Amino acid sequence: MGLLEKAESGNQPEKKSKKKAEKKPPAKAEPTPQKKKEAPKRESRFSRRKDREKKAKDPKPVADLPSFPTGFEQPTSGQMAFRRFVDILVGYGWMFPVVGIFAWGSDFDATYFIIGGMVLYIGNVGFLPSRFNRTIGNIVSRTKFVTSSGNNASWAYTFLKGLNFPFALIGLVTALTMLSDLSSPLGETTGSAIFRVIGLLMLLPLALDWLLTKFSMAKRGLWERIFGGVWLVRSTKTGSSKGWLKRLDQLSDYAEKRGLLSEKEEDTANLD
Repeated sequence: MGLLEKAESGNQPEKKSKKKAEKKPPAKAEPTPQKKKEAPKRESRFSRRKDREKKAKDPKPVADLPSFPTGFEQPTSGQMAFRRFVDILVGYGWMFPVVGIFAWGSDFDATYFIIGGMVLYIGNVGFLPSRFNRTIGNIVSRTKFVTSSGNNASWAYTFLKGLNFPFALIGLVTALTMLSDLSSPLGETTGSAIFRVIGLLMLLPLALDWLLTKFSMAKRGLWERIFGGVWLVRSTKTGSSKGWLKRLDQLSDYAEKRGLLSEKEEDTANLD
């Protein structure tokens, strides 16, 4: 019995060693999942166009505008729009009822309307600028025109600048008349040919004014350049204590309370 026990005890370590010898196969390392590279998002045409429009709408600071007069501030877009609206209404508002009456087919003598309108126009762009250096639109919007040197602009500037509207109207009517009679666009007589050529030539300063305003660095049009680089700047009230000037000051106070003189979302360069 003793020998058998020794033999069995001698075999046991061999079995244990065999078990130890049997090595477990190494576990295969699981491949780490690679993160998919996200493709860069392509910007849509709409977003790129929106960014370009946003950059284009950003107004230029005063320092970036060549020849802007020192000591003055640029007007808000509300002031520019309100001044333009009032001056057009004062200078050409009389034309709308006259055209409406004639379009209605009524027999109406518009002589007094035309004379009154011309007097009102000359007074707004001629007399007031020569006396107070402002038009009615300037007074109610609290703006004025000055040159690059800081001096008040000449009354001739406002007078000639105001002729853009009648020049455009006459030129458009002339062009439509010539297109309606292509067989003889200049007319059958010498007088009609002269008038039609003059009507077309009235469009030339308008085209030059638009091109210079649109593509020049300083955004100055034809008339602004002729009169020494004219700019529209902020101003104060006239300070009159009586008369029609006081009424216009009160109108400017009302426009300011209504927010008509404040900055709008879509601001533009100072083009006036």
